Amino acid sequence: MRDGRILASHETPRDMVDRVVAALTDVESRFGTGVRERRVLADELGHLLDAKKVVMSTPILNNAGRHLGKPLSACSVPPVNLRGDLRAVKKTIDRYHADGMGTGFNLDDTDDPVSMLRFLNHVAVQGVASGIEDRPVGNMATLSVHHPRILDFIDAKAGVESNGEIWKFNISVDATDGFMHAVARGTSYGLHDGRRLDAREVFHRITRRAQEGGDPGLIFLDRMNKDNPTPAVGAYVSTAPCAEVGLLPGETCQFGYLNVGQFVRDDPYGVPWVDYTGIECATMLMTRVLDNALDISIARYQNSGSRKVMRMKRKIGVGLCGLADLLVRLRIPYDSDRAREVSSELVMFINFASKRASYDLGRQRGSCGAMRLRSGNRYFNTPGYLEQKYAPYSTSLVTSAAWKELSSAIRTTGTLRNVTTVALPPTGRSGPIIDASTGVEPLFTLFDPEIGINASLRKDLRMLGLLKPRLLRAIASTGRIGALTDLPAVLRKVYRTALEISPKGHLLAVASMQHAVDESISKTINMPTNATAADVADIYRSAYELGLKGITIYRTGSRTDQPRALAVL
Repeated sequence: MRDGRILASHETPRDMVDRVVAALTDVESRFGTGVRERRVLADELGHLLDAKKVVMSTPILNNAGRHLGKPLSACSVPPVNLRGDLRAVKKTIDRYHADGMGTGFNLDDTDDPVSMLRFLNHVAVQGVASGIEDRPVGNMATLSVHHPRILDFIDAKAGVESNGEIWKFNISVDATDGFMHAVARGTSYGLHDGRRLDAREVFHRITRRAQEGGDPGLIFLDRMNKDNPTPAVGAYVSTAPCAEVGLLPGETCQFGYLNVGQFVRDDPYGVPWVDYTGIECATMLMTRVLDNALDISIARYQNSGSRKVMRMKRKIGVGLCGLADLLVRLRIPYDSDRAREVSSELVMFINFASKRASYDLGRQRGSCGAMRLRSGNRYFNTPGYLEQKYAPYSTSLVTSAAWKELSSAIRTTGTLRNVTTVALPPTGRSGPIIDASTGVEPLFTLFDPEIGINASLRKDLRMLGLLKPRLLRAIASTGRIGALTDLPAVLRKVYRTALEISPKGHLLAVASMQHAVDESISKTINMPTNATAADVADIYRSAYELGLKGITIYRTGSRTDQPRALAVL
């Protein structure tokens, strides 16, 4: 953590937790919370952090109670004019990066999107080299498939491995319904300048480049905007770097995560069960704490555009990590119908608890500015936003009636503190801090050079009397368990790692949770080395047909600086 600048040079992990807790609870005095109640809140948050049941995003861990001029936000779409003074653009981007925020950009209004992309990438590379960034920040650039220079954009990162270019940007093509329908029919589609292109040829070009190096992905901004609850405030123009949330110009997001694997308990007979009461309490606490983090951030944004839009929307993101750990504890293979059912119900439950908490906060603290807008606010529709979006998916934990009741209460009272409350980022840095599997990903490997064999696997092997040097060496050499045929079949299924799960299995995992979140999901679609462009095309088409809001894949070995995870919606 010290190498990643999460800890100050003089800090211990205990010191960090204490300062974060103090910063996130002291702000309660602005809302009239008494000293005693603030102390209780601090004790509850501290306990959850100490027990590794929750973890905050790295900007909060970095900045809270330490860098007193920096916001606690993780990402933003900087409100810049890409047709204006590029020196001013660079200055604004540098500020957002120095404050710890990843950035997203829409290049639709540029005449030469590739030149602009290269300029923005140069700014990002220079920012890293300057040393002013306390954490690695990602960047996203999107371009409409209807832009006249779309083919150039698709090819923008082709060959970067061979020519040694440094890239700090993910790129995605914004694919409209019209384009995807033209792909399905095998017809042409129109560009903004009146020309027409063969849709399948463009689609195949996208998937071929993605097969070669991971970019571009597809993003479906039309779908994201259909789920934008407050279009009167503005439309989403781009996304966070890992595409888990859509963003207006200036909009940001604060993230915090429940480590759901730590909420699995054993009954007296050793049978595991999920402590949903604990998850509910932690979710409601996290909603309150992230609203506090947002209040800190609003006072610190250097850009007035961010201050304005965040007062209007107060977007927060309660997320999760440790999903793979939870499934392992429950003895459920990640790539199974039961795992998809459990994941869907879990995310929906967290979503509902966070919305109810936001409603309660609105009653206590006042609603966000957007709730003063009756027109262009889907919460005031009949049926309301929550009722339309979530009530069709009744579960054993949250019924349709519960969603309808909450939706009606918001519509009739105009009370809600945060327009959206749930997001599923990758947690690539926060998760490992508490030894949790990242985001909603499966286990990536069963062996880490720094901590050894996966702790749950080691425990299982010990219980079965299989904790033997030969077996441990075999697992350590590959990071996998599937080929070890002398192990029980249930272990081989439960501990199947990301590269042992089929691309379709990864895709179905995302699809099972998509309907349960406000916007989107960051999740890798891992593909084997021998995956073809046609295989990628099949995954991209399936993602659209399954109702996802975007898709990115990574083919093993397609980059020399191979990442553990790339983003997918």
